[in-house]
Amino acid sequence: MTDHQISRTSEGGAADRQRTCAACGAEFTAGERTEVEVLLDGEVRYVAVHPGHTTYSPSRERTVAGRLGRARGQAA
Repeated sequence: MTDHQISRTSEGGAADRQRTCAACGAEFTAGERTEVEVLLDGEVRYVAVHPGHTTYSPSRERTVAGRLGRARGQAA
C-alpha cells in the first residue's frame, strides 16, 4: 500500500457505491477488502481499488517514492 491509499473494507464505503476497481475495472465481491485512493481532477474524489492496484502511473509512483525517501533522509 502506498502512502496515499487508505485501507478500508467495502462495508458502506466507496466499493459499495463504485462496484468496480478504478484501476482494472473488475467487480468487487461482497465483503472484499479494498483500498481507497485520492483522485484529483479539479475536485478531491476518492476511488476504490483492489489491494495492490493503483490508478497512478509507475513513473509517478517512482517520483513520489524518491521524494519521500529524500525527505525522510533530511528529517533524520
